[in-house]
Amino acid sequence: MRTFISATLFVLLVFFGGNVPAYSQMSKETLQNKSITQVSDFFPRIEGSFIGDPMPVYNDGVFNIFYLNDVRGGSDLGVHAIHLLSSTNLYNYQNHSEVIPYVNNVNDPELLLGTGSIIKVGDTWHAWYTAHNENVFPVESVMHATSKDRLHWVKHPQDTILPGNNYRGNDFRDPHVVWVEEKKEYWMLITTRSNGRGIIARYSSTDLKNWKDRGVFFDNDTITSNSNLECPTLVFFNGRWYLSFSDQWPLRLTQYRVADNPEGPWHKLDNYVVDGSGFYAGKLAIKDGRLFIFGWIPTKAGNNDRGNIDWAGNLAVHELTADAKGELNSIIPQELQKAIKDNNGPVQTIKPAKTVKTSTQFGPLQSSVYPPLPKRGELSATVEIPSSGMVMSFGLTDNNVSDSTLNVVFNRSKGKAYFFNSPLASINQSNAESWVDIPLGEKIDLRVLIQNSIAVFYINEKVAFSTRMYSMQGKPWSISLPQHDSLHAILKFKEMI
Repeated sequence: MRTFISATLFVLLVFFGGNVPAYSQMSKETLQNKSITQVSDFFPRIEGSFIGDPMPVYNDGVFNIFYLNDVRGGSDLGVHAIHLLSSTNLYNYQNHSEVIPYVNNVNDPELLLGTGSIIKVGDTWHAWYTAHNENVFPVESVMHATSKDRLHWVKHPQDTILPGNNYRGNDFRDPHVVWVEEKKEYWMLITTRSNGRGIIARYSSTDLKNWKDRGVFFDNDTITSNSNLECPTLVFFNGRWYLSFSDQWPLRLTQYRVADNPEGPWHKLDNYVVDGSGFYAGKLAIKDGRLFIFGWIPTKAGNNDRGNIDWAGNLAVHELTADAKGELNSIIPQELQKAIKDNNGPVQTIKPAKTVKTSTQFGPLQSSVYPPLPKRGELSATVEIPSSGMVMSFGLTDNNVSDSTLNVVFNRSKGKAYFFNSPLASINQSNAESWVDIPLGEKIDLRVLIQNSIAVFYINEKVAFSTRMYSMQGKPWSISLPQHDSLHAILKFKEMI
C-alpha cells in the first residue's frame, strides 16, 4: 500500500535529512562498479549494471555522460544513483562510477533518483535532478547539487522545487536547465502533467536559486495526449531551436520539434524522430556547433529475444545533422568513425557461403547466407535492390532462412525499415517491433555497428535504427530478395580488437 506524508513533513525531511545518506558504506554493487575504471565499446555499460537516462555535457574536449545507474536485484533499498562516464572519442570511456548517491532510507525523498541535467557556470557544476519516493508526498520533486570537479557533489536541499497545485505531484521530473541568451535568464523544463495531459512546464531564473513558474511551455501534440513527455532538452543548433523529448507511451520514440524562437511556436516536421523505439530517453548535447543525442538501447528480460523490454540497457550516441528544412539526420559520430578507422582490427570482405530458395507466405525469396559475424565491429554494405525491397535475417539455424525470427525489412514502396521479432515465413501476419521512415531508392548504403546482441543500422547517412537481437550472436545471417532478383552487394566487416 502506498503511504503519504504531509507536504510540511516532506519539507522537514528535505531540510533536515535530505542530504544525509542513511548508510555508512557503499553497497557491494557500487564497490564492484568502482573497481572497473575503463570500458571500450560502441555501446558501453559497466559490468553488473545498466545505463539509464543519460545526462550529457560536453566540456573542455570531453563528453561527460552522467546517467542513472540501474542495478537489478541490488542489496540497497535505494536505486538509480547518478554515475559518470567520460570520453573524448565515444569509444574509449573512463568510468568515474557513482557521483551523486541516492539516500538509502525508505522515508527519504531521494530514495530513487531520476533524470535531470548538468551545466557548468564559471568554475561550478550544477546538477538539477529528480527525487522520487512513493512513500512520501509529493512523490516527485526537483533537487539541486553543485560541484567544483564534477566528481564530488554537495546537495542543497533548501533549493528543492516542489510541484505547484497546477501540476501532478506523481509526475514532476526530468529537469533540463539551459541558458537562453535572448532572455538573459536560465530556463528549466520539467516533465509533468496538467489537466490530464502530458506537458513540459517551464521555470525561469537569473541566479540558479530562485525559480519562477512560467506555466506550460509545450503541450502534448503526440498521438496520445496523456502521454508523459520524458527527458526534455532544448538547444540552439544550426540557426534553429530544437526541443526533444521521449513519449512514455505508446510508441516510446525520442522525438524533436523545431522553432525559430526559443518560446516557439514548435513545428512537427515530416521526420520528427531520431531513431526507432529501440532507442529511448535521448537527450541533446552540443559540441563546438555540432549536435549529438545520447540515449539507451534496452535489454530484454532473461537475455531472450522474446523477453519483455527492460528499463535501461546500453548507452548509444548518434550525431545529428540538419537539412535545409531543419529535419535531423542521424549518423555515426565523427569521433567514433575515427576510432573505428584507427583500430588495428582486420577488415574482411564478406562473401556468401551459399544461396538458397526461401518460401514465405508473401512469396518466394532468394537468399544469400553468410557466415557468423565477429562479436564487435562495423559491417559496411552497399546493396542494389531493383525490387520492392530486401530482408536481412539474423540468428539462422541450419541455414533455414524462413524460420529466422530476427528480420530487418527494407520496404521501398512504403519508405520504411522494420524490425520484426517473428518468423520470416509469416511476418506478413505479424506486427513489427519497431520501425523508422527512410526513403529508399535502388541502392542502400548501410553502416551497421554490431556489439554482441546489439545492431544499430545507419541507413543512407540519414537514419539510425537500433535493435537488440540476442540470437544473432555466433550464427549465420542472410540477405533475401524476391526470387527473380539478383543480389549485387559489396560487404565488408571491420573487426574491433
